[in-house]
Amino acid sequence: MGHNRDLGYVKAFGRHLKKLRLAKSLSQEELSYKCVIPTSQIGRFERGERSPTLNTIRILAEGLGEEPSKLLEFKYKVRKDQ
Repeated sequence: MGHNRDLGYVKAFGRHLKKLRLAKSLSQEELSYKCVIPTSQIGRFERGERSPTLNTIRILAEGLGEEPSKLLEFKYKVRKDQ
């Protein structure tokens, strides 16, 4: 089975991560410190340039004081041609 990377989904995740971070009044640097993830990587996630692993989602959620499932609660319209 081939890889089918949906960049729209990755970008939607990034926008949601940024929204959650800002709702907690955290800078990228502060979230980076809490999660022990480089600030540059937080930025890549938020811009939709990289998609985090499940373990990284758990770490980000802990840094935000949320359940991991909260990071995946965002609106995204699935494209029919995929």
